[in-house]
Amino acid sequence: MPSAVLIDTDPGIDDAVALALAARLPELAIVGITTCHGNTDVARATRNAREVARRVGIDAPITAGAPAPLRRAAHPARETHGDEGLGHWIPDQAAHAEPDHAAHVIAEAVGANHRLTLICLGPLTNLARAIGEFDHIAHGLGPIFIMGGTVGVRGTQTRWSEFNWWGDPEAVAAVLNAGLDLRIVPLDVTRRIVVPGAAVRALREAGESDSDARFWGDALGFYMDFHRGHEGLDGCVVNDPLAVALAANPSLATWRDMRIGISVSDDERRGAIVLDADAGASARIAMTVLAEEVLALMTHHVFSPWLSEGLVRQGAAAATRWLEDHPQ
Repeated sequence: MPSAVLIDTDPGIDDAVALALAARLPELAIVGITTCHGNTDVARATRNAREVARRVGIDAPITAGAPAPLRRAAHPARETHGDEGLGHWIPDQAAHAEPDHAAHVIAEAVGANHRLTLICLGPLTNLARAIGEFDHIAHGLGPIFIMGGTVGVRGTQTRWSEFNWWGDPEAVAAVLNAGLDLRIVPLDVTRRIVVPGAAVRALREAGESDSDARFWGDALGFYMDFHRGHEGLDGCVVNDPLAVALAANPSLATWRDMRIGISVSDDERRGAIVLDADAGASARIAMTVLAEEVLALMTHHVFSPWLSEGLVRQGAAAATRWLEDHPQ
């Protein structure tokens, strides 16, 4: 029996891959998708989620959510994900603002699905607002898989901070303090999920005669160009699919129980995980991952018409080399 899941997301290139993977994993049944600010503005994120859903056959409702963090301004990552949020892909239609109903949708999904699994791939604004507005959510939710934070590797926004948790640290604090079953998937493991440059170039070549390959090649090609220019990595890190893979099969990672807090400062530690915090929240954190197996899973379910598992598995070795060359 597949687990009912709601995905909260900000597509975003790696979010798009994560949605495609979730749609095709037999262990998961998507009951809803909510969107928020993050990699792009919420209007584009919602439009992009619908585009991916159309392409991969997701028929669950998609609902727009928070346009900005709880107390701060939004900072879309256009340099990382492109002006429209999916790299070089050019949408047929412009994005339009929609009402923010994400908190209500999360509450309804919790009420309708016993021990609902939540997969959070962007800033945690929608979840923070939902648990603040609806008392039953904290007691009704099942495990929550959160892509965010970093423990022992260099951050993506600052040296100490990962983008999602930097984006709305106050929301992270609210979620940590809610007594939830938290499964944190930090950069320590997601940075090991790399689609190698050779695979992206093969997608772009296949895209000359296949519209779906062109979609993925346009998205991941932009992402690869960003990683090469900013990090010297020939390939692209796809963080978010790992949270989906672990929601389906937690044994793909090793987990450590920790007590953590979050920095809500305005300096370079904004959004940084505070380890062994006196008033910290109990969370289970993924610390190692079977990266080759995750890459093979992603290839099989998303990219198999164009790419071999052997080709994509090479991204795990590329990630290891990069991490060894870039200690925190």
